[in-house]
Amino acid sequence: MEKVAQSYVKADPRGRESGTPAIELQDICKSFGRVEVLKGVSASVGSGETVCLIGASGSGKSTLLRCVNLLAPPTSGAIRLHGQTITDPKVDLNLVRSRTGMVFQHFNLFQHMTALGNIAVALRRVRKMSREEAEQRAMEQLDKVGLRALASARPGNLSGGQQQRVAIARSLAMEPDIMLFDEATSALDPELVKGVLDVIRDLATSSGMTMLIVTHEMNFAREVADRVLFMDRGVIAEEGQARQLLSDPRTPRLQSFLSQVL
Repeated sequence: MEKVAQSYVKADPRGRESGTPAIELQDICKSFGRVEVLKGVSASVGSGETVCLIGASGSGKSTLLRCVNLLAPPTSGAIRLHGQTITDPKVDLNLVRSRTGMVFQHFNLFQHMTALGNIAVALRRVRKMSREEAEQRAMEQLDKVGLRALASARPGNLSGGQQQRVAIARSLAMEPDIMLFDEATSALDPELVKGVLDVIRDLATSSGMTMLIVTHEMNFAREVADRVLFMDRGVIAEEGQARQLLSDPRTPRLQSFLSQVL
């Protein structure tokens, strides 16, 4: 097992054709003290697939997402990324996380650095790039999220939506195989949500990247997701193709949830 755990490398782009899931969760349980948040969750996300996690607050969505990159290691169960078990105790956590990008509700930017600096710093420290190489890639990513003109601005001078786009660019600059989004728009004012969703939408439709997205934006999920997983009280209560599930939910619990959020 040690050899497998230590060998996590950039995914084979043929993973979708080979049938190996990009993310595989097997009977994941997670407890905080006596509180059991996840109760045996099993699911998979195919290579290049976009899957949205939906459900009421407290249903376990964000905890499950944090389990995927081991920010919240599961109490029990197994997680495999591209067929490699990352819940092995000997796994190189830094290597796993360098291949898994994550965007949080709150932007977690360094306030004393410029937008460019926030993106370049990990490239220099983790990828050991020169300053010139790191700043060139950082500028390319800022260009992709429409913020090239604000490269020298500090977070305090950016709107919430702009800060979140910098955070997305920071994750993308590391060239991850998998992107995780934890309610990336929930801390934004309504008028700023669209710009961030547009960036994620473009990634989902054009990059071929594997994406697992926790969201309360049902119309967005319907539009960009291949599949939707509905979580309720620590389990996956219903799953299916995005448009079908959101238009014709089978279970009373999902029907009730959608009636409240749509």
